[in-house]
Amino acid sequence: MLNNFYLKLKNFFSSTPSKNSIFSLKDLKKLKEANDLFSIIIQTQAGSEIKFVGGCIRKLINKEEIDDIDFAINITPIELIEILEKNNIKYIKTGFDYGTVTVLINNKKFEITSLRKDIKTDGRHTEVEYTKDWLEDASRRDFTINAIYSDINGNLFDPYGGAEDILNKKVKFIGDPNKRIQEDYLRIVRYLRFFIQYSSKNHDENAIKFIKKNLNGLSKISKERILEELFKMMQLDNFNLLFEDEFCKFILLSALPQLKHYSRLKTLNDISTELKKKIDKFLLLAILIVDETDNFDFFLYKFNISNNDKKRISLIQDGIKKYSIDFLLLKKNLIKICYFENKNFVKDLLLFSIFNFPKKISKIEKLLDYVENVVIPKFPITATFLKEKYKFSESKKLGDALKKLEKKWVDNDFKIDKNNIKYYLNL
Repeated sequence: MLNNFYLKLKNFFSSTPSKNSIFSLKDLKKLKEANDLFSIIIQTQAGSEIKFVGGCIRKLINKEEIDDIDFAINITPIELIEILEKNNIKYIKTGFDYGTVTVLINNKKFEITSLRKDIKTDGRHTEVEYTKDWLEDASRRDFTINAIYSDINGNLFDPYGGAEDILNKKVKFIGDPNKRIQEDYLRIVRYLRFFIQYSSKNHDENAIKFIKKNLNGLSKISKERILEELFKMMQLDNFNLLFEDEFCKFILLSALPQLKHYSRLKTLNDISTELKKKIDKFLLLAILIVDETDNFDFFLYKFNISNNDKKRISLIQDGIKKYSIDFLLLKKNLIKICYFENKNFVKDLLLFSIFNFPKKISKIEKLLDYVENVVIPKFPITATFLKEKYKFSESKKLGDALKKLEKKWVDNDFKIDKNNIKYYLNL
């Protein structure tokens, strides 16, 4: 039966596999740097083996775009570094304590992780020991679809049938779900991401049972790791489906109760692909948490995001309080906000408004194009002009005069008669 499956898998790919391959890795083999890495490591140290692993294989089988490439290797990180230094290859000790070295070739990054087995876990931290056994390394991974390895010729090592699960659209824990979850409670949140991305089946009853049983374990996980998983989910095209699946919604809101405005995401089904491309993860976060209460502030209390992103979301919250939708729908008002703030702030407000006022999508989309192309006016009156024409000196009086004239100019839709300046300033 397994042979029949692999025959189907061969036919699944458009290119013809090599004689001994499960499938063709033509997309990965085009990457010269990957080929070089394989050759250098194998030729430098006898007995060394290196394989593609995890996401790149999973995505290749699922015909997704491959955005990063990871490797597993059967030598220790120290042995790997010796090889890299001998061949003048740059590297960074990114996760060295856990066996991971990031290699840099021609400005491309590859993570290489030594085969490991778990010695001790507490649900958050893991003590590992290096091994040469590929099955031991596979056994410590979370899901079958993440425990697929391939050599440079496309020969798979797939001890838990992950390739078959990808094609059959199943997400399964490796072995005992209870044990897998208790090794690292973040796997509860990772399960949601992979389920919504790869499964077309109902949740496995055992998975539901043990995820619920271990839900309190998420309190042991750092908030940074949970937030990182949330952002990975947000990059999925079908992120909104997390809240349409009752079990996924229950688990996600248990971990992140501030995402309470998930009903707004239904609007994603009604907007164009081009419009979706304008919505990044922080705008999506704002859509989920921003309202006129302290919900966003409480989220910030729990989760740490950069000051720039914090400021951006805070401005959106202040903006929706300050400007009504009727005000935002007028071009003359938008250009004024652009002048005093900036275009990006205005675009954020408009995109956010789509999710509060979905009936205005068409109008707002046109306004976004307008803001993108509008030329922001430049105030035509300078301090030098006032000093030369009206004998102002450098003083607070000069600053106040400029502010008064600027307000008059903006209020009059960026028009002002220089001949009436004396009148405007009561000179």
